[in-house]
Amino acid sequence: MELSVWAVNDGEKVLKEDLANPNKNGNSVWDGSTIRLFGARNETVAFQVIVEAGTAEVSGLYVEMSGLVHSEIGDCRIENAATLDGDPSNTVGRRIEVFTQHYLYVSPDLGTAPQWFYEESAPPLHQSGWIPDALIPADAKPRLGGQPVRVASRSNQGFWIDVYIPREESLKPGIYRGAVDVRCGEELVARLPVELQLYDFALPDENHSVTFVYASEVSEYYPDTPDIRDRFRRMAHRHRFDLVGSDVHGKPFDAERLEAYAPYLDGSFFTKANGYEGPGEGVGEGVFPIGMYGASVLGSEPEKMQREADKWVRYFEELNWPGVYFCYLIDEPLPAKYEWILEQARNIHASAGEGKRLPLLTTRCYTPEIEDAIDIWCAHKIDPESMAHRRATGEKLWFYNGYRPYHGSLILESEAVDMRVNSWLRYRYGIEGYFVWHGTHWKHNHQGPRGRWHQNVYSYAVTFMYVAKNEAAYYGEDGVHFGNGDGILFYPGREPFFREQDRGIDGPISSIRMKNLRRGIQDYEYLWLAEQRGQKAAADAIAREAVPAGMHETIVGEQASWSSCGGKWDEYRKQAAELIAASAVDVQTI
Repeated sequence: MELSVWAVNDGEKVLKEDLANPNKNGNSVWDGSTIRLFGARNETVAFQVIVEAGTAEVSGLYVEMSGLVHSEIGDCRIENAATLDGDPSNTVGRRIEVFTQHYLYVSPDLGTAPQWFYEESAPPLHQSGWIPDALIPADAKPRLGGQPVRVASRSNQGFWIDVYIPREESLKPGIYRGAVDVRCGEELVARLPVELQLYDFALPDENHSVTFVYASEVSEYYPDTPDIRDRFRRMAHRHRFDLVGSDVHGKPFDAERLEAYAPYLDGSFFTKANGYEGPGEGVGEGVFPIGMYGASVLGSEPEKMQREADKWVRYFEELNWPGVYFCYLIDEPLPAKYEWILEQARNIHASAGEGKRLPLLTTRCYTPEIEDAIDIWCAHKIDPESMAHRRATGEKLWFYNGYRPYHGSLILESEAVDMRVNSWLRYRYGIEGYFVWHGTHWKHNHQGPRGRWHQNVYSYAVTFMYVAKNEAAYYGEDGVHFGNGDGILFYPGREPFFREQDRGIDGPISSIRMKNLRRGIQDYEYLWLAEQRGQKAAADAIAREAVPAGMHETIVGEQASWSSCGGKWDEYRKQAAELIAASAVDVQTI
């Protein structure tokens, strides 16, 4: 059987047709014979196995990974529970997961234009071809990503493997060994040894950065799964970000609705009893928008606005919740809305009660005309004036989405590391919050020619369109087609609108972009841990090496300052791990 099997780190996208990928000869996790990983307790590490078919199609392919056993202490194991719940979003006992990579074709004629997503000077390398993103669980429907898998001749098929290292201190540091088996039916094609170096520290359960992703209502995709929102929330929490967009975020204050939502805020939902095991067990969500995307939840009359604002602030202050809440006053306002913004802020701040303390957010860079109204600026790209204002006033300055070379892009054809880069930039510049505008953009945007139609997200890469006159010659009569993969971090496990794409999974399906978002959030915690152990200068130096310039220091017209090579980011994380480990020894000897 003509097959080539190799491994690569989690910071690369290996295209289906890329049979000469340089990582095949060796990379940060692969020396040609053994897969080598490193990590800490309460961390998820990941890698990819690439199976390349020769001149003949291969069918009946299975990729499986064994548990990992300490090289000296047989009782120290990282392995799945003997029995796992049938609900794929139930993470209790799920330590090792194997996913099949699903590819989307980006035509050279439909590459994302350098508009919202990157400057023309700093495009991603992968602008066309068969690009991997959706990660289909092994128990999905066969021929739709579930195992066994078929691989076309002269093509790659990637498999993504997550390894969650539990927080238990009983897991001793050292080398853990296991293997990945590749089989065709019952025939063993390849066995790749795996070695994991476990450091003697754990990542914290709490995140020290704020990451939130909007997700729209998805129940029509899952009519037989009444707890579908909980299943999405478990996946988000396992990947260390918060979901926003529930009714509670877009409706007026309702005590009963908030009481039902409280377990997500206080962390009592994220327990084994509720099907959750992983980072942040027992820890609540960290962000709560009031009036998502500017929904009118406070009313329009000044007195009513003040009463409603009082209710929200009183609720959170009495809850003594450690997270960040705010009124999402308006989305991407134009100058014509500035006077309205000032008026709304005056009404709210005139409250004689707690409501005068309600923070107001808008998705704009710092704008002097409305500086008295806004408490949290969430910018598309952070400019020098915004950073100077933040440093002078201490007001919160966040950013959203992706715009190379200012920060990493979130489009399909971007580099895998781009979603990771954004957390490094946050640490580098002291920016707490990052917002992704949509994670379940499974319907076309209302501005486009197919507004609010369901999208076939497994077969057509374009997810954002708009109608623009005078551009028909380039983009065709249906308007502008661009934004490949924009707004999609989750894929539907069920597909009632394109039934041939139904994966048979009663829950969400993750993506390579989501995994790299998680990797960056975890990397942030590495740097935070080093800082807590007295190594702030050294942690800052690592961050400067990783991202020499970005945000307000971006040089317009130049390429992105960071490396697109996943192996470089493993080097940076390794430096941070060694720093933490050495600092722990120093503390113990004092």
